[in-house]
Amino acid sequence: MSLSLGLLVATAPASGSMMDAEDQNLGSMLRLFGDSDQVSVRSLLGDYNIKLRGDLGLNVHWNNERVVIPAVEAPPGSQEAIDAITTASRPISGNAFSDFIKVRNEFSGEMSKGNASVDYYYSSETDYLAQQLGARYTRPFMDSRLNLSVGTSYGWDAIEPLADDDTQTADDSKTTLHWNAVATQVLSPTTMMRVGVEYNLVEGLQHNPYRNVYAGGTNVPERHPDHRQRRDAFVRINQYLPNRSSLKVHYRLYNDDWGIDSHEVDAKLSQYITHGLFARYEYRWYLQGPASFYRSEYVDVNGIDGYRTGDYRMGDLSSHLFGVAVNLDLDGISAEHPTFGRFSVWLNAQRYFNSNNYSANIFETGIGFRF
Repeated sequence: MSLSLGLLVATAPASGSMMDAEDQNLGSMLRLFGDSDQVSVRSLLGDYNIKLRGDLGLNVHWNNERVVIPAVEAPPGSQEAIDAITTASRPISGNAFSDFIKVRNEFSGEMSKGNASVDYYYSSETDYLAQQLGARYTRPFMDSRLNLSVGTSYGWDAIEPLADDDTQTADDSKTTLHWNAVATQVLSPTTMMRVGVEYNLVEGLQHNPYRNVYAGGTNVPERHPDHRQRRDAFVRINQYLPNRSSLKVHYRLYNDDWGIDSHEVDAKLSQYITHGLFARYEYRWYLQGPASFYRSEYVDVNGIDGYRTGDYRMGDLSSHLFGVAVNLDLDGISAEHPTFGRFSVWLNAQRYFNSNNYSANIFETGIGFRF
């Protein structure tokens, strides 16, 4: 179960400034998450957008995140404790029976000018440092009815697992080369279509350095291949409907050289209930096949060709998500009260469940204020 509490604040410079009121804005949000396993996450996010000069713009995003994984609540040496420790996603040497706390700081900045942009991403936590450089170029055609975009990025991660007597994973690294191409076409005054392809080449450590796998009658460290090619293609249709509603349908096809193939379908229907108030309904279906080295049980410590995994996301998986959201902009119903009308309120509820007997109720709520 998760709960998000958001406060969005937009600021503008005082009269007489060199910038207009629409040239910059600042937003912040506090997000709280908790699930049935008592794992909790607190995220403090912020965004700052500014138009510097002409068509030159700067976007900055930051996030301070604190994750708490509760201690194993079972007698030391019991089978319950052994099972919990075996599948742990944290350092477990001497620490399994106390809470594990991890703090992550994230920053990203994007500079855009005209049709081109460059960006930098940085994320730091105790045992993981991630950095990425990216670039994107877009160009309109056919009187802006068609827009083509290409992008690329290169990421490099330094992984330094904390001391763990069970897995003994040494310091390692990972690199990711990404590119994408997207075409957006206005088909009619009420219909828009977007199609795209993406490719990722990942090299380096790609398994959980703290997770063990039961194989050959004993516990051995998890191991995934160091090389992975990930490919996907998608199509999205946005359709305006005559009763002040809209429908968005999205399909994605994915595969990789680990043997995983997946399909995802997502549909969202938005409907105005009255002026300033609208509701959104969502359904998402996901289906995937297993990685070639995935087994529910391994008869040999070498697994399959030397690889073994304890991650259920590497196996057969199907899932469903149902959601409903309500958004109320008070400006639409309180024009006679300017201050009150600067507020907006939104509420989102989702129900998720999958074929691995996992389910979650997700609730998000937020308050916005413009000035």
